Amino acid sequence: MIDALPDRPLTDDEAEHLKRQDGRIVPLSVLKGGDDPYVIYTLAIYRDDPGRVHLLGYAETEGGWVQFDAFDDDEWTVERQESRVQEWVEEQYADEFEQGVLDEASGTVDMG
Repeated sequence: MIDALPDRPLTDDEAEHLKRQDGRIVPLSVLKGGDDPYVIYTLAIYRDDPGRVHLLGYAETEGGWVQFDAFDDDEWTVERQESRVQEWVEEQYADEFEQGVLDEASGTVDMG
């Protein structure tokens, strides 16, 4: 999966296209900044391997997408995933961007 991603973060349209192609792929967070105000920097792939959730992120320091964590289904919780994503984004980007999450119901970005 990582090899299929571009060597840059995803635009919102690209992330939505991926999600429509494969329901297991879920865009997780965006960082506000740069030329495109909302750019996808983290994704989750649910049950790519039976019983696993994979967290991917775009790491500028590594020049591409990396898997920064994975959980077995019995270890995974929304809170644990959100905490790990926030921690990873802060490690990678510190205060460079303002982080938000996609609100699937409204199609907007919650920067709170």
